[in-house]
Amino acid sequence: MTADFEQLTYTSEMLKDSWKKQLAVFKNLGKTRIAEYGISNFIDWILLNKYYSERLFVSSSMWRLLISMPKPDGKLNYQQTLEIQVDPKTLLFTMEYSDWDSIDTKNDYEKAIIWKRKCTKLELITRFIEFINWNKDWC
Repeated sequence: MTADFEQLTYTSEMLKDSWKKQLAVFKNLGKTRIAEYGISNFIDWILLNKYYSERLFVSSSMWRLLISMPKPDGKLNYQQTLEIQVDPKTLLFTMEYSDWDSIDTKNDYEKAIIWKRKCTKLELITRFIEFINWNKDWC
C-alpha cells in the first residue's frame, strides 16, 4: 500500500516545507520530557541551505530523521534513505545510508546499508557533507 504523501509530486517548496514540519516536531520534543539532542540545530542548518532543503525530502519515525532524494519525476524514493538517529546513552549520532535496490531479499538487510558513520552532535553537519560528497547522485 502506498501512503498519500508518496503519491504526490514534490516541488522545491514542498520539500522545504517537509523540513519546516520536522523542525516543529523536534522543537516540540524539547518542550516535553523527550530530549531532541540537537536535531533541530541540524534541521535549522539544512533550512539555511536552500540547495539541500529544496532538493531533499525529510520525515521522521521514532525520533529518527529519514532523508531521501525524490526521483526526477518528483515522486518520493524511499529505496535510498539516509537515517540519522542518536543514542541517548552515549549521545552519539549514527548515520546510515541504505540502498534497498542493491539487494535481492529482505534477509540481505545488512548489505543494504552501504554507508555508515558515527559522530557527535558537533560533527553532524560535517558528516552530512561527507555523505553528500560521497553520494554525488543526491546533490
